[in-house]
Amino acid sequence: MEEGHHMNRYYRIPLIALVIVAALLAVGFYALGASALSQPLPGLGLSIGQLAKDTLFVPLRPVMYALIILSIAASVAVSTGGMGAKFLRVLAFFIGFSLIGVFVAVAAYSLFPNIDVFDPPSLTSTTQMEPIPFLRKIYGVLTSPLMISIYTGLIFGAAVKRLEAANPGLARHVDTASDLFIAGFVKFLWITIPLAVFGSLTLALNKPGGVATLAQLSNLLPVYLGSMLVVWIAMILIASRFLGHGLPHMFRALLPQAVVALATSSSMATLPATRAACDQLGADADESTPFYTIGATINMVGTLMGLTLISIYGMNAYGIEPTVADRFVVAFQSMVYATSAAGVPSSSVVLLQEILTSQNVALEYATYITGLILTLDTLILDRMRTVLNTQSDSMSTASGLKMYYKQPRILTEPAE
Repeated sequence: MEEGHHMNRYYRIPLIALVIVAALLAVGFYALGASALSQPLPGLGLSIGQLAKDTLFVPLRPVMYALIILSIAASVAVSTGGMGAKFLRVLAFFIGFSLIGVFVAVAAYSLFPNIDVFDPPSLTSTTQMEPIPFLRKIYGVLTSPLMISIYTGLIFGAAVKRLEAANPGLARHVDTASDLFIAGFVKFLWITIPLAVFGSLTLALNKPGGVATLAQLSNLLPVYLGSMLVVWIAMILIASRFLGHGLPHMFRALLPQAVVALATSSSMATLPATRAACDQLGADADESTPFYTIGATINMVGTLMGLTLISIYGMNAYGIEPTVADRFVVAFQSMVYATSAAGVPSSSVVLLQEILTSQNVALEYATYITGLILTLDTLILDRMRTVLNTQSDSMSTASGLKMYYKQPRILTEPAE
């Protein structure tokens, strides 16, 4: 009982604090010359750094697939009323803002294609693979394990929904199981992400040119943050015009939500702030709740942009020069995959592996890229994605309800 109490205290520590401690330990051991941490252990063939990294990456894929199946099944099973007129209008804004994110991410890479972010495979002991035809890539995406998990979740949810008539409460039990699984998944990440950061940094620092390799990651930041800023401004301008609010009012309504998103890196943890933002934007908070809650699960503008940019730069570093068509395939693939990401910090890391391997990047190199990006992701990249995700949720919800009501009685005119 006492051990469980200590673990609960551990889970309440912010993930960013755990990651910083893990990173400082890795840098400290490197500074002390503890290169043995990156050397294979006798009889095992794996180093301590590799073992620490594997605690996340070995179980992450099957655990994520199980999470996707169960969460999608639970959402389908408990859904009522079908695709209502209000939701269709909110969904139109979800999709519209996501499409803006797709085009801006592709344009950002197209404008800055020669940025060195990752070392090429020749420096990471990865054998390059032969290029595959474009249509074969599409086939690979549609038949990937992650897409199969999405199909399975939809089928499972539909089956539970049909059984609900004969077994009242079954759908709610599945939903409860999904919530418990997500809670367990959060605890899994809280333990394994710091270990993976420690292991990845230890391995990277002890490679020839390791410090330069890590410093090179900062080249991604201007393109990554700049493209998200462009989309954020575009969303605010569109929502401001549609809702009839001035920009000062928009910023006052959205700033508290952005602060919570930056602090927590979690769409789910930002839900109360999203509710307040919807209310400030003029939408009835109670009526808004189902829509922005769904948005926290499927509306991932920031996530799709982050996955797109990192994946395309990873493909380029691997030696695959992505054509314009390839870039849009990766972007739309990211758009679909992002809907299956859990709304908890850095849970989309496995999606990066899926996208890279489906584009003919070797799993070893995809894991190498994910491991390198993980520290930067937890410190800043995931936080910016979460801001964009949650701001899209609130602006889409308020704008969709405004479209439904035309001259809305439930939308109050803000006091100026």
